[in-house]
Amino acid sequence: MIFFEFGPRQDYAGYLPEKVEGEISDQRIPVDSRKNERLLVEYLGKPPRKARKHGSFHKSAYSFFVRDDALGLIERSTGGQILTSPTTIVGRESENIHQFWVTNFVNCLNLAMTIASPSSGRVRGKIGVIKRPVFDEARWDGSDLFVVPQDPSYCYFCTENFITQWKAAKLKGAMFSRYLMDP
Repeated sequence: MIFFEFGPRQDYAGYLPEKVEGEISDQRIPVDSRKNERLLVEYLGKPPRKARKHGSFHKSAYSFFVRDDALGLIERSTGGQILTSPTTIVGRESENIHQFWVTNFVNCLNLAMTIASPSSGRVRGKIGVIKRPVFDEARWDGSDLFVVPQDPSYCYFCTENFITQWKAAKLKGAMFSRYLMDP
């Protein structure tokens, strides 16, 4: 089985939180990623550049967001192990956008073979940034979208099956990379 990192495409819009209301209570999710971002504005950079494409999947500095058209696929792919919260994006008020957190933690990372930077020591039990993950298929639970408990940056990993379904649904805004260094 080949696994990929599931992340935002860089040519699609990025967002900054305008209004944050509390945070979720799941302690497995890194502290920075627990903020409940209720209102987002598109980040255009400094100096401001032209607005970017709008897709079904977006990211702010620490959080992930999807439109309704992608939420069902993500929910099925995690076995229903996600938390969601409605979010509004300035200029896209007519769209149903959800901030989401994958809580499908699968302990299948082969730490001996994975290439990662050294741990910062901030969080016990976590390794550094995962550059080239290696997964132990015997410990993988068969889900198509998951996170590993050792990852301090809370990256989402997916299977080829998830990518096939994403493309079949004609969803936009996601990038699937084998390694951190992939273009």
